[in-house]
Amino acid sequence: MAVLSDPSDEGYCFSMQTTPLPSRAAKHAITPASSAPPTMTHKDHAIDSLARALEQSLAPQACAHLALELLAHVPVEMLRHAVQELNQRLRWDFIDKLPLEISLRILQFLPATDIASNVLLVSKRWHAVASQPYLWRQLYRAQGWRFDRQRWELYCSFPRIADASQSLLLRSVSQMADAFSSASSGTLAPAVASLSKLQSLEREFCAGNALLDGGASQSAMDSLATATAAAMSLNAAARASPRLLHHSHVQGDSLGALRLLGIRLPGIGDRSPGPSNRMCGSPQRLAQQLCPLQLAPAQSRQKASSAGHRARRIQAVDWQDMYLQHHCLLENWRKGRCRVDRWEAAHSESIYSLQFGRDNWLYTGSRDNSVRIWHMSETGSQITPLATLQGHTGSVLTLQADESTLITGSSDATVCVWDLDSCTVRHRLQHDDAVLSLRFTDRWLVTASKDRMLHVWRRDQDYAHAFDLAGHAVAINAISLHGDVLVSASGDRTIKLWNLTTRTCVQTLDEHTRGVATLDFDGMYIVSGSSDRSIRIWNARSGKCERTIANAHSDLVRTVMFDRSMDVLVSGSYDETIKVWSFSTGCLLYKFRNVHTSRVFKLMFDRSRIVSCSHDRSVAVIDFAVNLPHARLLL
Repeated sequence: MAVLSDPSDEGYCFSMQTTPLPSRAAKHAITPASSAPPTMTHKDHAIDSLARALEQSLAPQACAHLALELLAHVPVEMLRHAVQELNQRLRWDFIDKLPLEISLRILQFLPATDIASNVLLVSKRWHAVASQPYLWRQLYRAQGWRFDRQRWELYCSFPRIADASQSLLLRSVSQMADAFSSASSGTLAPAVASLSKLQSLEREFCAGNALLDGGASQSAMDSLATATAAAMSLNAAARASPRLLHHSHVQGDSLGALRLLGIRLPGIGDRSPGPSNRMCGSPQRLAQQLCPLQLAPAQSRQKASSAGHRARRIQAVDWQDMYLQHHCLLENWRKGRCRVDRWEAAHSESIYSLQFGRDNWLYTGSRDNSVRIWHMSETGSQITPLATLQGHTGSVLTLQADESTLITGSSDATVCVWDLDSCTVRHRLQHDDAVLSLRFTDRWLVTASKDRMLHVWRRDQDYAHAFDLAGHAVAINAISLHGDVLVSASGDRTIKLWNLTTRTCVQTLDEHTRGVATLDFDGMYIVSGSSDRSIRIWNARSGKCERTIANAHSDLVRTVMFDRSMDVLVSGSYDETIKVWSFSTGCLLYKFRNVHTSRVFKLMFDRSRIVSCSHDRSVAVIDFAVNLPHARLLL
């Protein structure tokens, strides 16, 4: 559909000429049937002149009053006819008469719920216009919603196997990882066999239109599914393989997951000697050579087409369905419609910290001194352990990760900077006491400690120590960093805002009556939770507390997170509950009682799920994407 331009008022104006009813004098002047009637041209001219004169001499209200007076003196038969004429004019179907562009512009002013429940049901013409992709795309964008178009294209490339892709994903990750592990020990045969097999499956995938559109054999569909899962798991495999190369005990985790799936890996358990060749190139390069579909789907499709293969055409976005799914997802949040999955004994001790992202990687830090790296299934129904990192001698209290780096803070007073490609510690930074919180951006790393100090490090200068910030009287429990603005919360009942450029404290918020345990900050608003059991919402610019949720929990509020675009605030507490609130009103939307059996230490959420950890050693996923297949695409 071509892009619609804004119509000018002049170009799209239209007028309707009405025929005024005859006056009372004209009624008595009607001639008998035998008489010749006056010509219509003369009559229309006379009425038009009279209407124009009245319009110029009388105000609109006076004209309306005059029309009512005239109707009061019209016979019933003529009045009935006049009413029919007026009804036809008042029921004028603008959708049928106006150009499509203007009709769509008018419908954009209606709520989407009215369009779905009313407009679509008026007539076939209205249904056709109200179903236009342009209309629903504009309605979707008007809400400020976004979705992951790259993942949508990947999803549409192989819809037939979307439901089965999770188990195949785990299979592909483990196959490639274990093949790389075998190669690192000096024998390349298992790696070559596994890679060659998956490369042949990729070629079948490139010619996959016949398989998807026609009646394919089960073996062919299995091959296509395996190749597709390999493409989907490229990033996971490329990152998982180095961990196996450097951590032999992770191989047991991978094999354990595969045994549950009943999968036997190629080369595993085969003691026959193989070629004594070293692996050429990095695992990431081998994975890229194996499956270029994930990294560059457009180039791969073009290459396949030039080789004589037919690439599957990417399906156009169904904006109406995308809008309704996003709307239903938010309704699930407000009404508590969800599924809860829980994994017991994710660590051997309490789990204090976690992070997860859209790539489904989950990082957890525990009292057992370790960090574990997991892969969550797309449906959230299972998590698979990929690596265990041992680098601290105390509890891992806080962590943050990006695509290549993981930074952890511990009760042993150290901060470890991990390289995720090799799973080794690149830098080890020091505090005088336990590190309770840390946050980093591309430029800064800020660490907060029980020693009451904020250490600031320069990430762009190889983690050189830049400066310290002091101002809290007791331990600093939580920090949040947005650009050059740092917010810190302390057991001294205060929240401080710092400017890292000027290295000064610009504001102190002190309305909590007990120590502040947690906070979240998005650049404009601060949400804090305290041992006074309250949640407070602050305006960071004015420093005013705009809303207080008193007695939000029955015990210390340990973790909070919010998203203003979703109008959602989520909190976890020592009272073992997780609560979902409306950010704008502070009203409780839903309360989860039995997700954990002990204190909730940390939670995070995205558009479709909440992930939490607890003193009970478990990880829980509250999934709101029930029966919404595209929910993971929403941003």
